[in-house]
Amino acid sequence: MKLIDTHAHLDFPALHENLPEVLQTARDADITRIIAIGASRGLDSNYRALNIARQHPDRIRCTAGIHPHDASMATPEIIATIDQEFAHLPEVVAIGEAGLDYHYDYAPRETQHHVFRQFLQMANKHQKPIVVHSRDADEDTMRLIREENCTSGIIHCFTGSPEFAEQAIEQGFHISFSGIVTFKNGADLLDIAARIPEDRILFETDSPYLAPIPFRGKTNQPAYVRHTAEKIAQARNIPLQELAKIVWDNAARLFNWP
Repeated sequence: MKLIDTHAHLDFPALHENLPEVLQTARDADITRIIAIGASRGLDSNYRALNIARQHPDRIRCTAGIHPHDASMATPEIIATIDQEFAHLPEVVAIGEAGLDYHYDYAPRETQHHVFRQFLQMANKHQKPIVVHSRDADEDTMRLIREENCTSGIIHCFTGSPEFAEQAIEQGFHISFSGIVTFKNGADLLDIAARIPEDRILFETDSPYLAPIPFRGKTNQPAYVRHTAEKIAQARNIPLQELAKIVWDNAARLFNWP
């Protein structure tokens, strides 16, 4: 069985300081591919994620972008750097994460909108999917995706409504579920995960955050994606091996990673 963690912040100190051990633990749990996310904590994160991908070309690819929390940092120069130095690289299989976060509003919403539009345009330009962060911002997220006519991407760590999931799927997007589906208060999300069309479903850890039960409260890591996958497989009433194959194929197709 082969599993993929489609969203992990491997450059964060909690993981990066023990990366060989983290990757071996993942391998022992049948996680054989990982998408290392750039974007968080500014431009430097993109360089770190790219370096990790280049050090492990057999099992890691990366993304490049600016997280909505840091949208105020996304100067024209930084956007141009990501566009010119990262977006075309074969190791960079997606743009992002980028999007909108109205829960914390660390950056002004107008700034978040402007930066998100630029990354949607970048994804279209380079014909790569975009990894979308959307928290308490479903309506504006979907509006901007439609206005920029972006038709390939992921709503990562999905926490939205069934209607948002349906709209994103109609637009051509995939829906990715995190360890939240294992939480007691995650029943509604698990129900959505049970009903997502099989060609649009993904799972992830969002490491080092959102560790699934039985590791809730601890540092999350790619190995734990297996617990999220098991929960979703149970909800869909299929064997874990079958769901693993479905998600593996979806990710391979989406990220152009045969």
